[in-house]
Amino acid sequence: MRGLLVDHVHTVEIPLFNAYCKSCHETISYWPEFVLPYQCEPLETHEQVAVEHLEGCSIRESAAEIGYDPRTLSRWLRRIFDQAKILLGKAVSRILYLIGTEQLPLPSMTVDEVAALLFAWLHRLAEVTGFSRRRRLMGLCNLIGNGDWDLWGAPVGKARSRMDCAPAPG
Repeated sequence: MRGLLVDHVHTVEIPLFNAYCKSCHETISYWPEFVLPYQCEPLETHEQVAVEHLEGCSIRESAAEIGYDPRTLSRWLRRIFDQAKILLGKAVSRILYLIGTEQLPLPSMTVDEVAALLFAWLHRLAEVTGFSRRRRLMGLCNLIGNGDWDLWGAPVGKARSRMDCAPAPG
């Protein structure tokens, strides 16, 4: 069981499941798409802060709205934007493959522009596929990743990256 802050005040316990791989001697945790490892807030909260920031809302305003320290939100934004820069090419390629469009060249951009572009592509994928949760686009990105890249928005912590590794057996 793990506590999840549903409204920045109240915690709900949710079950998490683990599996053990006998051949590689690894324990694997299965997380719901709306939960980030090492975080007590849902992914939707992180995405809300990122989208508001890209729409011009200050970090202090967002922090006051949800009752968090602005430094916490700054860490979230730095992590999200740094990861967006890494994920953009992979995620856009996967989105274009899923919606049947050819590959487009990506110009050099700032991290804010990269994150905004990635959100725009995810929004387009959500429209095409009928994905109804438009404030869960980071979760959609993690789902289309099929485990090929690390969770967008999640701190690495003590976990090892799954990127560029062979899939776990079993």
